Amino acid sequence: MSIACPRCGAHLSQNYATEPPLCLACGWEDYEYPLEKHKRQRDGLMSGLSAQLRYIGFSDLLEALTVAVRVERNEKAQAGIATVPSCPWDGRDMKVMSLGGKRKARSERTYRCSKRHRISLLSSANGAWRGWM
Repeated sequence: MSIACPRCGAHLSQNYATEPPLCLACGWEDYEYPLEKHKRQRDGLMSGLSAQLRYIGFSDLLEALTVAVRVERNEKAQAGIATVPSCPWDGRDMKVMSLGGKRKARSERTYRCSKRHRISLLSSANGAWRGWM
């Protein structure tokens, strides 16, 4: 970028990378200046709303493990969004597990990863997630 205005010779300034350089003295703008295109960095794990849930079971060994839970758009889900926890042991995405007719409490959902690790997410009466076991 040339730092002198071709019209009046004053200094050109650029406030943001998404704007062309501008002469503050006469108002000339350099529209031929190539603007940088910024790409958004997307992290696969954190795409969507997310939360960290603690273990609330009975084992003292698992208290340090947390589960990352994110919310995604999903056409198959009842409300158009789906809860996707990550496996606390290998970090893979988990899918809702069908219980084959067994009745579970409404506040509990069971998930399984591709390596057959199973967890249950527990929610409170207002629908907020409490933890996992």
